Amino acid sequence: MEGVKNSWQVLQESMQAPSFLELDVDCTAIGITDVNGPAVHFREILFLEGEIHEEPETLQSHCASLVALWTAMRTPSLVDLGQCTCIGRRLLKQEPTLGRRFAVHASQLGENSLLFVVISSTKRWNNIEAVKRMVTELVEQAGQLYSSDDAPPSAQAEQADTGLDWYQFTAREVQILKLVASGISNKQIARELGSSPNTVRNQIHALFRKTEVTNRTALAMRVAATK
Repeated sequence: MEGVKNSWQVLQESMQAPSFLELDVDCTAIGITDVNGPAVHFREILFLEGEIHEEPETLQSHCASLVALWTAMRTPSLVDLGQCTCIGRRLLKQEPTLGRRFAVHASQLGENSLLFVVISSTKRWNNIEAVKRMVTELVEQAGQLYSSDDAPPSAQAEQADTGLDWYQFTAREVQILKLVASGISNKQIARELGSSPNTVRNQIHALFRKTEVTNRTALAMRVAATK
């Protein structure tokens, strides 16, 4: 999905609009899922901005629940999950738990496939209709970007599995991948490996390139998706 990846900058620019910034969104997730009854299977993460959870499985679980909700409602929906441990806000504000709100919308791609958008914030959204409009616009933009992908079908099929093939990584890279997925910092990883934070940072950025992701959360989610 290289064509899609290279075009997300357009969507990121729209996320800098004042109406979006007012929502104080700290995480935006866009992806493709297969839905079979109550079961939600993630085929592909197209876009992920923000790192809010120590455990990547938590975000994936929340997205799955929200997508399942959307399939029942078929309309932009808001959910307040109450207190939630969020790594970014906890470190900045030194608060262990904060209320977290999610908004979800999706569009049908096929009989069982959906393109979904989930946005999240610890800010209480007073203008619910504005949030619904925003998540609807994001779905429309993401759908246009996805449908304009020029990658051949074979390349798209290769992306269906969001997991990793461990054989393409060295033993040290596998260690780092698993430590990143655990949610610990570069300094903590360095202590675990007996290395320096700068070395770890460079190794992680090399893994970004190798796995074709752009941030730690996306990398952690790919590790979590690996059988």
